[in-house]
Amino acid sequence: MLYTLFNSPESCNFSLLLKFLNKNDNLLLIQDGVLAGLKNSIYIQKIIRIKQKMKLLIFAINDDILARGLDLNISKNIIRINYTKFVDLIIKHKKQIIW
Repeated sequence: MLYTLFNSPESCNFSLLLKFLNKNDNLLLIQDGVLAGLKNSIYIQKIIRIKQKMKLLIFAINDDILARGLDLNISKNIIRINYTKFVDLIIKHKKQIIW
């Protein structure tokens, strides 16, 4: 399943989102959701803990990272993608949940 986080982790129930994640799911950070990928943040720490327990890939739209001036502040655990790869993720995952 593809979970897409559009909102800042501060403005949604981020902990609930993390509880839904299962093995082989993907998490996509887009728009203000890229804030969850900030180095050393409590959000990325929680994501990394879950990632260590299961095969979880975490993606973020690079244009959204750059638009927010966060290029040097995003965790190395985040896979940066463009909009073409974003479409590929949507096609790959028949089931999606948007946060």
